[in-house]
Amino acid sequence: MTDPTRSASTLVRNVIERDGVVRHGLSRGLINAHALARSIQLANPRAASFDAILSAIRRYAPNDVSEKRNTSAKLIHKLTMKNHVTVLSIRNQPEVQLTIARFAAEVDYTHGETFRVVIAPKTLSVTADSKNANKLASSIPKARVVKQTENLAELDVDMTADADSTAGTISAVTTELAINDVNIIQLSTVGPGHILILVDERNATNAYEALEGM
Repeated sequence: MTDPTRSASTLVRNVIERDGVVRHGLSRGLINAHALARSIQLANPRAASFDAILSAIRRYAPNDVSEKRNTSAKLIHKLTMKNHVTVLSIRNQPEVQLTIARFAAEVDYTHGETFRVVIAPKTLSVTADSKNANKLASSIPKARVVKQTENLAELDVDMTADADSTAGTISAVTTELAINDVNIIQLSTVGPGHILILVDERNATNAYEALEGM
């Protein structure tokens, strides 16, 4: 008869040792053990029960992990979410930059409107609320617009002061989302300790709940 405890231990060891990010995050107390157990159990539904996998994760982690989790500050200080966000990918041309600059001057940030531009040599990316994105797209020649990605949600992640000086915090955030089956469409940092993450609106609730526990 198969020993379920041994099966769970072997499964957990194989999963963790194959993934350096998970192993490192778990040892530092940055990864939610319940979310990791759920992810492993869903990927291997017949191998072991959720409780057996969770127990194996706790046994695998270094002895001081639980102490770190109890004494460490939370990674995230404040978390907010905004729906109806669109990303425009546009070919970078001088006249396009001028159009965007004029358009940006009319955006009303005080009323919660979103407008952010990232410029690269060949293309530029504009992240905006759907209303402004559609207005901008209509003022730019269609041949210049490479892609318009709609129905996104933006997670505004304000990290704690301790998290800002701790190695691996961004990896912990992205790993937590991956464990909860959330695909990151776009990620950017705005100064120290501030992360903006775009996900599909269908995954927004899962993403928010996953990060809320951090």
